[in-house]
Amino acid sequence: MANFKEGVVRDGSSLGAGQALGNIKDGVIRDGSSKGAGRALGNVKDGVIRDGSSKGAGRALLNIKDDTVRDGSSIGAGRTIGKVAAYSIKGMERELDAEIVAAYHFLIKKIV
Repeated sequence: MANFKEGVVRDGSSLGAGQALGNIKDGVIRDGSSKGAGRALGNVKDGVIRDGSSKGAGRALLNIKDDTVRDGSSIGAGRTIGKVAAYSIKGMERELDAEIVAAYHFLIKKIV
């Protein structure tokens, strides 16, 4: 079970516990153990998850619209993969749906 606290995703079962898997800051997901540190793995902009190192750059992997995750490159396009709730991380409830799914995809388990 993963958890999220102060921008860092960890592998423990309670908030703030466990080894750091990565972090998210300003829509960019990184593999570092503190917020904003580490190698960029992907980013989120306007509901589209990309594999680039800066916000809005890179190949589009997934998009999120109306609580539905799709594998298309633009909002609402592509094959339905699932619902956002299936990719939830404890403590990220208040974050954007696209950031939740992106953190899951890049730090826990690849979706596509």
